[in-house]
Amino acid sequence: MRETIGEKIGTLRKSKNITQAQLAEYLFLVPQTISKWESGNGTPDISLLPKIADFFGIGLDDLFGRSSLEYAKDLVLKYSVLRDDHYFREALDCLQSQLNTVDSSLRLKIGDPKALEQERIELEAYKMHLLLQQSRESAQRALAIAEEVSQKTGDMRFRLQRVQLHIQLGHVPFILSECRAQYWADPTGDTLQLYFEALSILGHNETILKLFADDPSIQTIMNPPHEKNAPLWLQCALAAAATEDIQRTEFFEAPICQCHCKKTEYFFLWHLANLYVQKGQREKCDALKPRLIALLLEVDKNPYSAAQHRQSIDQL
Repeated sequence: MRETIGEKIGTLRKSKNITQAQLAEYLFLVPQTISKWESGNGTPDISLLPKIADFFGIGLDDLFGRSSLEYAKDLVLKYSVLRDDHYFREALDCLQSQLNTVDSSLRLKIGDPKALEQERIELEAYKMHLLLQQSRESAQRALAIAEEVSQKTGDMRFRLQRVQLHIQLGHVPFILSECRAQYWADPTGDTLQLYFEALSILGHNETILKLFADDPSIQTIMNPPHEKNAPLWLQCALAAAATEDIQRTEFFEAPICQCHCKKTEYFFLWHLANLYVQKGQREKCDALKPRLIALLLEVDKNPYSAAQHRQSIDQL
């Protein structure tokens, strides 16, 4: 059970060999008042608390017996209520500082290792909860922007982001139903791309491939292959790659090349090369590397990122 504030004052006083009379003199009180606090028959006036804490050289949190873990929990709760970025940073910094302290204590073998490990688990749990809260809050803000801009402009970037954010926030039945209904009502390249996007994020790769194979409207939309429908060919190709079926994935190489979109071709070949590695077909992967390097020079003009991508290709 946590000490009362009076008991805490008594413990601190005795640990420093201070008499009730000495503390009373410092506070301009009589010794009997200190005795009442310590016996539980009274509590200090709130105006005296900072002065009592200063007298013992501690903070108010220590005086009240609030642990560092409880302090961190209160900061997380404050962010949950106030939803302000300042409080998020304050809580995150506090949690990380306390985690660093626990790690140092474990490394230097200071304190009970079991208790420290348990404290570490609790701190990590609060940190995870805080980050999830902040992530959800950010996603909700982004969704509001995506909803507004996509409605006003119809910009495909915002429409795709809107689908992704709805799924991230757990609105799966709603957005999947909406995308499906919009495609069936108006089968165009845009509505199909949105429907494929929702299915892809949810891992419904076989559904994408079945629609591609069976739906005449999709064949009309995607043929002949050209730059405008390149995203649709890539979505189908990545669905095939996700099934880890090399033959199904290789089928999409020719139409993707016919789209004459270098970025799409590069992205597809990168996934195909990784699939070859995954399936132990190293020779096929090595055969793709010159094409990947040649495409990289065309699609990435940033020297820093191009160097990173080149290193990734070499490491395949």
